[in-house]
Amino acid sequence: MKVTVEVYSQDVDACLEVFKKALDTGASDVCLNSNHDWDTKEFESLRLTFEADHNNEALASLDDGPFQKEAEF
Repeated sequence: MKVTVEVYSQDVDACLEVFKKALDTGASDVCLNSNHDWDTKEFESLRLTFEADHNNEALASLDDGPFQKEAEF
């Protein structure tokens, strides 16, 4: 069964690690976007999205990292 993932984090290294793992393990539609404050243009968070099989290794990596379901920074 495929699942769609959408998580947020301020940890750039953690996002890049899971992004690479998602690509390497066969996830599809892998995307990493940055969010910035509208007025100040300062970095707020990263948004990582992808589709993968429910037992994909990249999904397990999310449990160990600094990821949130909502962008509440």
